[in-house]
Amino acid sequence: MKPNDILTLDIEAIGDDGDGIATLGHTTIYVSNALPGERVRAIVADVAKTYAHADLDKVLRYVQSDSCEFCQHYKECGGCQIHRMEYRAQLALKRENVIQHLESAGVFMDSNLPATTGCKYQKGFRNKAIFPVAKNAEGEIVAGFYARRSHNIVPAKECPVGVQENIPIVNAIINHLRHYNIEPYNETTHSGTVRYIMIRKAFVTDEIMVSIVINGQSLPHHNKLIDSILTIAKNIKDISLIVNCDNTNRIRGNEVITLFGNGYITENIDGLDFRLSPLSFFQVNTPQTLNLYRKVLELAELTGNETVFDLYCGVGTISLFLARKALKVIGVESIPQAVDDAQKNAAIHPILNADFIAGKAEEIIPALVQQKGVKADVVVVDPPRKGCDKMLIDTIIQMRPQKLIYVSCDPKSLARDLKILQNNGFKTKHVQPVDMFPHTVHVESVALVIC
Repeated sequence: MKPNDILTLDIEAIGDDGDGIATLGHTTIYVSNALPGERVRAIVADVAKTYAHADLDKVLRYVQSDSCEFCQHYKECGGCQIHRMEYRAQLALKRENVIQHLESAGVFMDSNLPATTGCKYQKGFRNKAIFPVAKNAEGEIVAGFYARRSHNIVPAKECPVGVQENIPIVNAIINHLRHYNIEPYNETTHSGTVRYIMIRKAFVTDEIMVSIVINGQSLPHHNKLIDSILTIAKNIKDISLIVNCDNTNRIRGNEVITLFGNGYITENIDGLDFRLSPLSFFQVNTPQTLNLYRKVLELAELTGNETVFDLYCGVGTISLFLARKALKVIGVESIPQAVDDAQKNAAIHPILNADFIAGKAEEIIPALVQQKGVKADVVVVDPPRKGCDKMLIDTIIQMRPQKLIYVSCDPKSLARDLKILQNNGFKTKHVQPVDMFPHTVHVESVALVIC
């Protein structure tokens, strides 16, 4: 087997990254955009010792109607890996994904895993989109999405899971770069200016934020660009530059230069206003976020007498949700700008029983517990994909809160951390899968752990 070979394969399963899985002899072949039960014709992309990657060329036998293909970029982009799968089947797949990781890790639960909480909207649900900018093989400046397993950019002509304003805004920025000969960032030479375009929309208030990530401190003729962007939509309320001069793959930097607006937009969830700055973390699916946070609140079963730690708290969304039912909430977040937003969000209402601390949870919480004797009845963690830091897990084990509610975006790291807790006397009572990203294999989970 070698690159560019054409194979006929029967897809047996689907992997964690959304690729269909087939076997040929002793070789496992991962086929992009292929679904279990299908027979496909695939073109080999690369070959390793025990596995290979292949790109879908044609489906020879469908397991269901192919009429649900809804994006012209899906074969190249690979962002919506399972969009051809019926939505009910997507939800079932995500539930099975969580089950498999929990069982593989040896995590025991009191009850069966419930059905995945589905998303009301399967299109136009993403409130944030990030578009890398580069030159294509012909030397033309383009913006879009990375092709699967590469940093080659697929120019974006549409994205049905994003908001309708995204593509016109991206086109206006790219036209500006072309007109004024502003070079995009080059990952090889580390030269050039524009790295990414980030667009965020608040669904309830309808406000839009546009951020351009640059390798430098300024963007030539930015006033002209502001005028161009503002002609696209009246609800664009903030335009900024995010400075990132680091030689890394990290998308965002730490410095924000506001070109237009107040430096933030406002979103509302369940009657609570949240200020979102360019560097703030916020769940990407606004309508489904309400369901996610309501599940957290339900599992917390707050009576008004509890002290709650909300770790990796972002702009304080979960913190303020819980503060309405708790005695005290302490939120910890590593991004200072997000903590500033959280404090301002609390002051808007005002919510007086929520405090926010800037720093790494794995450093702040041990200090609170060991030096100041602060303990929590309920701990909520919403860590990045890699899961909780080991030091933080150790601190939670020592603190032994009545309840730990773990919000996870990765079943594998969730299962690993739940197993560690289980080995130290904790018990997983409930895990609820929540679909935040229709058409992908990604699944959010909310777990209740008791001591």
